[in-house]
Amino acid sequence: QPRYWLVNGRGYPDTIAPNYAPWLPSQPYGALARINPYDPNPELPNNGGPNPAYNPLPAMVRYLNVGSIDFPFHPHGNNGRVVGRDGFPLLDAEGRDTSFEKFSVNVGPGQTWDVTFFWQDNEDYDPDTNPVPITIPNLQNMVFGMFFSGSPYLGNQGTKPVGDTGMTQCGEYYIIAHNHALFQLDSWGVPMTGPATFTRVDPPVPNACPQ
Repeated sequence: QPRYWLVNGRGYPDTIAPNYAPWLPSQPYGALARINPYDPNPELPNNGGPNPAYNPLPAMVRYLNVGSIDFPFHPHGNNGRVVGRDGFPLLDAEGRDTSFEKFSVNVGPGQTWDVTFFWQDNEDYDPDTNPVPITIPNLQNMVFGMFFSGSPYLGNQGTKPVGDTGMTQCGEYYIIAHNHALFQLDSWGVPMTGPATFTRVDPPVPNACPQ
């Protein structure tokens, strides 16, 4: 019986390593989806000129199943709009749009689904002009995940405990995405491995993120 389930031939955490990572010579392709915030405004407020963070288009993920069983895949905290199946746009016989919103996408054997989504900073939180309306706990009262920058603000790096093994580079956010057949989220009995990856949300451009 199967003991490994993979994304692009990799199991998590290898799924978020770069493409052509030298330590994975037989598994060249990663599965980290990297996006910038959705921003439909071409101009800055108050006649401030062109908006360098202008980003009016959604991101798109193509789910492709080369296995022999269904895989229900989904990104946490984010619906997507299913716009295509097996390489064709979702249109009816008259050419009208039949795309639809979906949370988990069940990908059948040999099937592809094209799903668009975007991340938008709706509240426009800022540490100086629009702070998050809660009191941030003291460091000794917090547990830091490795993908937390130490700050709730996109693009900011906060104070972190001594010895922290954080993986963030520029205050980016990480949103997990995984196969929701949880018994398959496994590699030879090790839980939370296998077909899982992240959507990485970089701060608006220009930013300090390495490319």
